[in-house]
Amino acid sequence: MTSTTNLETSTPAEVTDVPPVAPQRRGGRARVRRLAERYGLLGVLALVVVVFSVLPATGTVFASSANIQNLLGGQVVLVLVATAFTLPLVVGKLDLSTASIAGIASVATAASMSRADAPVVLAVAIGLVVGLALGAVNGYLIAVQKLDSIVVTLAMMTIIAGVVSWYTGGIAINTGIPEGFSGFGTQRWLGVPVIFYLMTVVVLAVLFVVEKTPWGRFVRMIGSNESAARLVGLPTERLTFSAFLFSGLIAGIAGVLLTVRTGGANPGDGPGYLLSGLAAVYIGATTIQPGRFNILGTVLGVFLVATTVTGLTLAGVAPFVQQLFNGGALLVAVILSQTLARARPRPRPRRQRRRGPVRLARASLPEGARR
Repeated sequence: MTSTTNLETSTPAEVTDVPPVAPQRRGGRARVRRLAERYGLLGVLALVVVVFSVLPATGTVFASSANIQNLLGGQVVLVLVATAFTLPLVVGKLDLSTASIAGIASVATAASMSRADAPVVLAVAIGLVVGLALGAVNGYLIAVQKLDSIVVTLAMMTIIAGVVSWYTGGIAINTGIPEGFSGFGTQRWLGVPVIFYLMTVVVLAVLFVVEKTPWGRFVRMIGSNESAARLVGLPTERLTFSAFLFSGLIAGIAGVLLTVRTGGANPGDGPGYLLSGLAAVYIGATTIQPGRFNILGTVLGVFLVATTVTGLTLAGVAPFVQQLFNGGALLVAVILSQTLARARPRPRPRRQRRRGPVRLARASLPEGARR
């Protein structure tokens, strides 16, 4: 106790000997580091665009308006699938069935029009309900029954693959689709595919809900510390269930737009978004909000992967390079996101004398989640 008092009383004399410039330099370096962490990936994307635009082998085609339009329209489904992946990850769960849900929603939408002569509005509603229902099943088994999310969604992915294979016989559904419905996927406004605007509306709505509403703050609390969130009175089961429900709905929207874009449904289209979607999500966790899964980072990750793969394809690399790039990007992104999550500064623990369990739990939550 005496040594502590002496240290405190001697501090003013010692501080006068420290040059005032040093803390400012440290603060400046810290700000530069934070900016690099938050927006470094955006700089990488800009660099990739510049490189493939000036390379003789790719520049003419890569920088053309046709390629830009194809790049924007071609990533609509992947952006929505990756967004659907992000919601369970925010709450601390992994959903491996998201891409498959989008695939079966596409099959349900196309089959409703092709085999049941359903109106377009009803067919779209059926696709959305399929996604919503499967998301609800996942949410119930994981949030209420407390089953492991990886096991449940891996089983769901396998079941969906079996159902789709049985129903379609492995054959694409591309007849009986109204021309107005399939033609919508090729329509453009101001040179940009119309479905890109629809995707933007959905992403902005999800971004607002996650970042600006109490629901978004609560699910982040659960993802950070589920036990603490439960102790402060949050309905963790209901919130986790709703995250899977919304994820299924967004996957259903992705499936409907997949049908719009392709003019039908292919049994293998949905599962094909699994690896690229996960790669985009984990790449996104290294930017904007480093160490956290976030919607803007996910979208940026999608376009970084798509732009790089497009450039490599135009450069004439072998087709297997895309798989190598997706797998390598996923591995590197997971390592970086985990490293950034551990390096993220945490609030100092305060004295916790005479605190009940609720106050202790609230103190263990991140500073931004104690609202």
